[in-house]
Amino acid sequence: MIPSFPDAFVRKLIDQESSLINAFRRLVEKVESRTEEQLRRTKGIHLESIKSDPPYHSIRLDRGPRAKVLLDGETMIFLDLDASHERFYGKK
Repeated sequence: MIPSFPDAFVRKLIDQESSLINAFRRLVEKVESRTEEQLRRTKGIHLESIKSDPPYHSIRLDRGPRAKVLLDGETMIFLDLDASHERFYGKK
């Protein structure tokens, strides 16, 4: 897949701790070398649909932090990130 990073996402990313930025870098390497189906099957990534907010998906950056993405053909557009994936699923 081809990762895409809108400016708003990059601004949010650079405000994060270095450990999260490093986890994001490792994730991008995986995204660049795999198809959507391979990413869905890759242990630890947990690429999954956000049922309460279609057509968006959630993908794991690290143990807790996740990114909200939009899949557009072979492109994965990173839209948002959060230390807790609960926000993307509408949970408190």
